[in-house]
Amino acid sequence: MANRAYRVVISVEAYNMFDEHIKFLAQVSTKAALSLSNELLAKLKVLEKSPYLYPVFFSERIKTTYRKLIFKRYLVLYSVNEEEKVVKVEYIWDTRKNNEI
Repeated sequence: MANRAYRVVISVEAYNMFDEHIKFLAQVSTKAALSLSNELLAKLKVLEKSPYLYPVFFSERIKTTYRKLIFKRYLVLYSVNEEEKVVKVEYIWDTRKNNEI
């Protein structure tokens, strides 16, 4: 019996975080913005079959258990809901900014 695929859901906050960077990059190069966006979507698509591929993220400030995907200069935090077979992308941080997590 094949494993059921997970559904990847991007939170509004995560979408807005990444969209801000894509819009900024598009002002310089639409091609680069499209490429970056497509690359991230491809990384997230892998989570449909392998949600535990990336390690657990540890932080003193965050009590929720997230997993972390490092993509270029971005830190993507997501959670896995086994019962619903959902991977929820919660945050997409630009690591060049001084973010306290």
